[in-house]
Amino acid sequence: MTDSVKRSGFLGSDMFTDKSIWGMLFPLIMDQLFIYAIGLLTTAMISSSGESSVAAVSLVAPISQLPLAFYSAFAAGGGVIIAQYKGHGDETKVKEAIAQTWFVVMALAVLMNGIPFFLAKPIIESLFPTADPLVKEKAVTYMAGMMLNNIVHAPRVACTAGLRATGEIKVNTWGGILLNSAFFVFSFIFLNLLHMDIQGSLLSYFLARMVGLIYSVLWSFILPGSKVRIPVRYMLKPKADYISSILKLGLPFSAEEMFFNLGTVVASTFIVLLGTSSVAANAIVNSLMNTMYAPVSAVGLLATTVVGQCIGAGRQDLAKWYGKRLVQLGYVVCLVWVLIMLLLMKPILGIYKPTEQVLPMVRKLMLMGAAGMLLIYPVSMVIPYVLKAAGDAYYPTLVSLLAMWALRVGLGYVAAVPLGMGIYGIQWMMIGEWLVRSILFGVRYKGKTWLTKKAIKTE
Repeated sequence: MTDSVKRSGFLGSDMFTDKSIWGMLFPLIMDQLFIYAIGLLTTAMISSSGESSVAAVSLVAPISQLPLAFYSAFAAGGGVIIAQYKGHGDETKVKEAIAQTWFVVMALAVLMNGIPFFLAKPIIESLFPTADPLVKEKAVTYMAGMMLNNIVHAPRVACTAGLRATGEIKVNTWGGILLNSAFFVFSFIFLNLLHMDIQGSLLSYFLARMVGLIYSVLWSFILPGSKVRIPVRYMLKPKADYISSILKLGLPFSAEEMFFNLGTVVASTFIVLLGTSSVAANAIVNSLMNTMYAPVSAVGLLATTVVGQCIGAGRQDLAKWYGKRLVQLGYVVCLVWVLIMLLLMKPILGIYKPTEQVLPMVRKLMLMGAAGMLLIYPVSMVIPYVLKAAGDAYYPTLVSLLAMWALRVGLGYVAAVPLGMGIYGIQWMMIGEWLVRSILFGVRYKGKTWLTKKAIKTE
């Protein structure tokens, strides 16, 4: 292992130039901001249909995210393998790894969404028995529709893994902009102009994700200029060694995502006990906070590409150096974006048209979340991406799950219901979760174990 890192600028080295890193980061930030901004605007548009629609979407969102998170986690596992082969310089194995990631993601998407599609009504009835009947009716419709939309979205997820891991960030960003622009246009037509309520939102998702599907197929199989173009036969011929590696990384990733989203579902069940206004406030705050998370998430995604390729090239010293640099970068982008969001908070909240009872709840929750983000969020978010990119899958998963269930779910319930802190108690416990994650991930990063977890076999 090399003992010294040749630095050039804030992020440049002998493997990546400063310009190339910034060139990957800005499209990633734009992609993440665009995704969350469109989600924010769509939630605002659905708000025009009334609190029952906002509440239904809020209850179903974490449930519909479960299968999506499951197969997306295996795509992330494939992305680590792709990035490490890219760093090693083996283009044939890069293409084979992309193809096998496609195969795994598509198979899991059909399986994981098909079952809850047929069980939408009993799932909603069992999870939210005390919810308003109209909310439950809309939630059943929305859940069944989102399961079908998740299957249509799977090709985009697989394509994204290959593009990000190989550094083709701009191509991926344009695909995201195209998909989310289509989603916004369709949402405006079906929700604001035609007033189709929940059905309009589902139709918007379907048509937009069809756009994403076409874009992904073009770049992965058809366009001759694509650097990630793969022969269709690669995907149709499963290879046990690749699938085994993808499953080895994907299983802990998927367990983390599944149990994390399941924790969010459980939290939703006791938020319902706090009343419809708390449910609506939670939906608005989640939408806004997701937008605030976007730039830090982009830095984390950048870590998958950069650290993964460093590990593949045998440059553990560089991987560790970039880990520290990317955390510092996470604080910079977090500070800038949180300040922008706080300055724009009044006009943004105006888009949602919250009731007089909901508005002060949203304001207080947002200020609490912003404070926590500026202090500890970048460490808790970026370092697990760094560890996973190196192939260290199990430690980040264990820490994330323990912190989530012990604090946000367990103590969140205690604070919200028995102690009477309401939805603010859940927000405090979420910040506590970030603190615990930051401490435990920081300890792991300072050691050397994570640098020995390389996911690929090279000669």
